[in-house]
Amino acid sequence: KAPLSKSLLLVPSAISILLTLLFQHYQKFFAYNLQAIKEDFQIWRLVCGRAICLDLKDTFCSSLLIYNFRIFERRYGSRKFSSFLLGAWMLSALFDLLLVEIAQYVFGITISSLPSGLELMNSSTTVLLSVTARAAVS
Repeated sequence: KAPLSKSLLLVPSAISILLTLLFQHYQKFFAYNLQAIKEDFQIWRLVCGRAICLDLKDTFCSSLLIYNFRIFERRYGSRKFSSFLLGAWMLSALFDLLLVEIAQYVFGITISSLPSGLELMNSSTTVLLSVTARAAVS
């Protein structure tokens, strides 16, 4: 009943486990390297770096949250839920790049890479959970 949540639970988790245990030499392709995105225009790193966790504890936490947030897909439907996740993903990627540029311009800090994984997607869904919980209490 929640195909998007099930696929987000199974596919990135399986790839993360395989990358961590068997194919460690391929982890460099899934790193969220901002320098490669900006200088070499490797836009595919935005997708790979945001979708795949490179650490098993991050994979476990993301999988647990995605499993619990499948109620939103059932409540709102797969189409609305997927558009919400896509919008949140695009905004978070834009803010990542914008904040890195601001930090470099204002403070002179050079940030070459950010943590990879589904953390920001889970954070946006956590906001949706808190709004829904407040509405249920009121």
